[in-house]
Amino acid sequence: MRRYRRLKHVAVSGVVVALLSTGGAVADPSIPFLPSPPPLPDLSEPIRWANPTKVEASPGVATQVTRIPLGSFDRPAAGVAAAPAVAERYSRGAKARTLSVTRESTAPFSAVGVTWKEAGRIGAVTVAVRHHVPGGAWSAWRTVDAGEADRDTAPGRAQRGGAELVWTGRADGVQLAVTTTGGPAPHDIAADLIDPAEAASDTVPAAPVTESQLVGLRPSMPTILRRASWGANEQQMDWRPQYAPYVKAVALHHTATGNDYTPEDVPKILRSIYQYQTVSRGWGDIGYNVLVDRFGRLWEGRSGGLSRPVVGAQAGGFNTGTAGIAMIGDYRSVAVPQVVQEAAAQYTAWKLSLHQAIDPRGSVSLTGGGSTSKYPVGTTVTVPRVFPHQQTNPTECPGAKGLATLPWIRDRAGALLGDLVKPELVRTLLAVYRPSDGTVHLQGVPEPVFTSAPNEIPVAADYNGDGRSDVATWSPTTGNWTMLLSGEGYRTIQWGLPGDVPAPADFDGDGTAELAVFRPATGIWYIKGIGEVQLGVPGDVPVPADYTGDGRAEVAIWRPSTGLWAIKALREFKVGGPGQFVAPADYDGNGTIDAATWSPATQQFTIDGQPAIRFGGAAGQPVSAQYDGDGRADPAVFHDGRFDIRGAGGYDVGAPGDIAMPLS
Repeated sequence: MRRYRRLKHVAVSGVVVALLSTGGAVADPSIPFLPSPPPLPDLSEPIRWANPTKVEASPGVATQVTRIPLGSFDRPAAGVAAAPAVAERYSRGAKARTLSVTRESTAPFSAVGVTWKEAGRIGAVTVAVRHHVPGGAWSAWRTVDAGEADRDTAPGRAQRGGAELVWTGRADGVQLAVTTTGGPAPHDIAADLIDPAEAASDTVPAAPVTESQLVGLRPSMPTILRRASWGANEQQMDWRPQYAPYVKAVALHHTATGNDYTPEDVPKILRSIYQYQTVSRGWGDIGYNVLVDRFGRLWEGRSGGLSRPVVGAQAGGFNTGTAGIAMIGDYRSVAVPQVVQEAAAQYTAWKLSLHQAIDPRGSVSLTGGGSTSKYPVGTTVTVPRVFPHQQTNPTECPGAKGLATLPWIRDRAGALLGDLVKPELVRTLLAVYRPSDGTVHLQGVPEPVFTSAPNEIPVAADYNGDGRSDVATWSPTTGNWTMLLSGEGYRTIQWGLPGDVPAPADFDGDGTAELAVFRPATGIWYIKGIGEVQLGVPGDVPVPADYTGDGRAEVAIWRPSTGLWAIKALREFKVGGPGQFVAPADYDGNGTIDAATWSPATQQFTIDGQPAIRFGGAAGQPVSAQYDGDGRADPAVFHDGRFDIRGAGGYDVGAPGDIAMPLS
């Protein structure tokens, strides 16, 4: 979430003010640091990414797959034959050709996915499936069509085409018929019988989440059950998260897997979809950003951070800048339950609140095409902000009944957003930390909303991944981080020593900020859960930020004596100089942080590669951030209990001596 990354640097600016005004203490190298992970050997590559390596990643719940090769229509595999009767029933034309196979007895499975070699366009394909219920009879036939290749082309990746996944429930036998009715026929056809296995957590109900939040303008993140809740096997995933500048639209899907499932089935269905899309189709991860079951529960899909603008696979050719929500079920003829519509609206409102002022009832131009979309590469199309999969791709998804829900979802999401859809609205909460008593005060709220201890350092950041900055302070005497986490309440964690400088940021790109400190005496950064990084000397100021737009903060320092900026493993350059303060933010709205400083002597913001901006008074603290809804950071200065924001006016918050701590 780009706005999060801007605002976290406001917290860094607060740290800088405290450091430069006190001169900074020097750590005693004889004091041992907390036990930490091994140092990282090489920072020429990003530190890591969400769900980093197959060795380190959680194995989750191991699924089992039985693969049945079917061959091709001109060369069927052994035991596979043409079946005219089945073809006549399930085909769409007189020239139909069908491959069919029956396995009276198989290893247990609960889902069937049929794939083929071609990832691009083929003729019409229909897959008919029926399964044998253990100890019972054969089910009725179910038919599904070819699914879209919604993952955009990735160089060097072998992707496969495939039909929609069929959820069968527990089964021990299968009969399949794959029919082509003109156009290029697929080759190397195979059926994967997926056994998602059983897990104790499948029957454990999700604990209700209570919202411990500050007064806020934005909709809260709805309860979303994380990947671990459904047992995602992270060792199977090798699709490194990619990020857009922000999410400008939401694509609505249905999974077409069927509607006759229980609450306990849902984690198994998710594991089956994950196995099918990640491995069988070769995408490397599940494509949808989130999924919602028929009981109204939201589940995390695609990895990379729920609050982040992760590029998924929900509208091939138009994945960048969109988010995908999939309703678990088949909504061609079955009405979408109201709880599903409400969950979809809540997610939509929250997701569209995280960056610019976006009205879900409006429309947007998307440029894309190619893949299996309806359009050539480079085509610009205008779609509703909440659009059906079928609008960009040749599919029936999300079904006729799913399509009928869209007006209500748009209107409900718009109502949840309220005035946030107005670009001129100041969307950021204006807050201050009062060093004299350790309290935090919000504009317009008479009582403190947070209390830690006097003379700490404000370090607001998103520590739980909900896209909202959490109020937090760091103690320079104990190294304790005191945080008020939305949905969780207060938490205290020790990380760092006296003389360190706190520098929290999202170093691994998972949407949550890591606790981190810079030790000036040694130039070593200690990043919780990641390791140690060498960069900087005494007197340097830590300025971690996403300077590349890849979704991860880079380790970086600014040297006040010379104006040097050093970004680990990237580059060195100069912006600013003695007597100035750092003010990094995304001033041009391109999704990357711009190095910048502010001079109290000249009241000028100096921005790397951009024209200087004169703003502010003769004293103060730079607090540039995305305050309104235009997607660009606004130059701003805090002084004597007042926020002065370029283009948005002045706001009295707090008192002289307070430190600004604006909150997204």
